Amino acid sequence: MAMDLQAREPAAAADAAAAPPLPTGLRERSFDIAGKRVRVVLGEHIGAEMAAALAELDADRFVVVTDATVAELAAGALVERLERTAATLLLSHPPGEEFKNLATLSRFVDLALDFGVTRRSVVVAVGGGIPGNIAGVLAGLLFRGLRLVHVPTTVIAACDSVLSVKQAVNTGHAKNTVGLYHIPEAVLVDLAVVAGGSPRDLRSGTCETVKNALAIEPAQIPRLRRLLRREADYSPADLGEIFELSLAVKGRLLREDPYEKHAGVLLEYGHTVGHALELAGAGRGPGGGDMVKHGEAVALGMTAAADVAHRAGLLDAEGLAVHEELVDRIGVCRCLTVGIAPETVLHHVAYDNKRGYRSCDGSEVAMVLLRAVGAPLNAEQRYLTPVPQTLVAAAVHDLLRRGKECTAGHGPS
Repeated sequence: MAMDLQAREPAAAADAAAAPPLPTGLRERSFDIAGKRVRVVLGEHIGAEMAAALAELDADRFVVVTDATVAELAAGALVERLERTAATLLLSHPPGEEFKNLATLSRFVDLALDFGVTRRSVVVAVGGGIPGNIAGVLAGLLFRGLRLVHVPTTVIAACDSVLSVKQAVNTGHAKNTVGLYHIPEAVLVDLAVVAGGSPRDLRSGTCETVKNALAIEPAQIPRLRRLLRREADYSPADLGEIFELSLAVKGRLLREDPYEKHAGVLLEYGHTVGHALELAGAGRGPGGGDMVKHGEAVALGMTAAADVAHRAGLLDAEGLAVHEELVDRIGVCRCLTVGIAPETVLHHVAYDNKRGYRSCDGSEVAMVLLRAVGAPLNAEQRYLTPVPQTLVAAAVHDLLRRGKECTAGHGPS
């Protein structure tokens, strides 16, 4: 092959060198939600295959929703391919949790309608969980439901947020307080793109898969112990395996509970304190970014939930230790919380989006808690346990205190 390349004209050799990598590991999966089959296409360097899958939808227009960072990378290449099929509009917002709001959504609705979307149009979400959620609400609202396709570019989006019908944006009170349910048509995952994330993004992305194992499928823990690496030097094949673990758990739960109101509430494990940490640090990180990414917040939220259960005499020391071990294997450090005030976290906990699923008095918070790894409490009450706010406050104060004392581990990178 080398001799053949050398024998070519210089221009031809240069063209060959610049040719995109061939797709590898291409495979199809699916999962069912409310009787609808959602197609999953997975592989490395599959940009052309993703465009072909989108072309099969026979859309008259595509609306691609992404953030400004992804717009310059993966989204731009996909838009070029889609424009060969149908008119395509690129909608971009600044990166960051604070832009997942009603103002961004309203602006995108107007731009999409000005563009001329119809009931045949398709909304394509490209990026992480934030543009994915905005796109999901946009698709669900326009004409009471346009088709939605997810093209996740982060581990956490691929392994968690896109494998769901829940679509929501934030308000000033709490995360995901305004939204709807909307089933995607397909999920298209280029593992080569996903693997190109920063070490911090890759660490954050594995946290939801660990959550699934701790709360729902403990049989996955030995495989995760083998896969997880604090340095986050994951190959595309590693990430494909992590994705398959998530799909196995979420696919089963979504068949049983497509709207995540019963068994699906288990997917909220770690999110009560996690969402509060995320909101408390939103827009306060370097360069105006978020102090704590979603996956990191969920990981720390799981340790807080385990601490609450242990303090309440519900979870033994061994169960608590497994939480600490797996979060340490991921490489998430409590030092990320330095500068976050416990009062701010507890304010957001009080507005948690699971409020009302079961009755609590004003001094309690409903949380998903475990009595052992893989053994959640209160199945008959949507897996929610009323917890005294004083107990939650003690766990939050301890988490933030340990963050201040932390001198080792992985901060942002």
